[in-house]
Amino acid sequence: MLKVVICDDDKSIINNVANIVGNKLTESQIACDIQAINDARILLDELKKNTIDVLFLDIDMPYYSGMDIASYISENNLSTILIFVTSHDELVFKTFAYKPFGFIRKTHLDEEIDELVDRLSKELEFRKQELVIAKAGEIVKIPLNEISYIESDGNYLNIRTGEEIIRHRETMTNMENELKGKDFIRCHKGYLVNVNHIERMKMSELVVKCGNDDVILPVGRSYEKDVKKKIMESIKRG
Repeated sequence: MLKVVICDDDKSIINNVANIVGNKLTESQIACDIQAINDARILLDELKKNTIDVLFLDIDMPYYSGMDIASYISENNLSTILIFVTSHDELVFKTFAYKPFGFIRKTHLDEEIDELVDRLSKELEFRKQELVIAKAGEIVKIPLNEISYIESDGNYLNIRTGEEIIRHRETMTNMENELKGKDFIRCHKGYLVNVNHIERMKMSELVVKCGNDDVILPVGRSYEKDVKKKIMESIKRG
């Protein structure tokens, strides 16, 4: 069951968001357990102890701001889907460094929640998707969202997931075809990258988040246009 947490120091906002989000997720046939927290200190303890799948988070709170919480999530590579709920539109741009899944304005909850829950449903479905490979005589299932990039290495592929590299005998062309339609893009003849793990693009290079590391991947000249298009599509959909 999906664990959803709503954190805001205003209890009336929490109740309103909880009702709307709960109804929309139920309509989308997503089973969820919604927890309301009105103290950022309690939220931080919860993040340290338990997995939170989706977090609706106010930006302006006492003790720890939404930015502080987002920083903790980022620094600890938590898989929490972060959605800011705010009445301060001017603060939204400051949150981009933490790559939130989305934003909802408190004054437009009813209007903006529908589109966001639709995207959330698709994201949750994507996170269920797996790459199935044979490794040492066993079948291994790798969640696609955990793969940062795939590197060609002779007759093998090195699949990078966080701090781990999984070696798999396969061609890059076959792997590219298998991941077609997913959030992967060929950035170089020797690399496939998960667009959701791209931190930024500079000149002919990509900075890709891999666990606690930032890895530099090359961008081939013939792939540059498609890579930029894929990144823009990812930004537009949130």
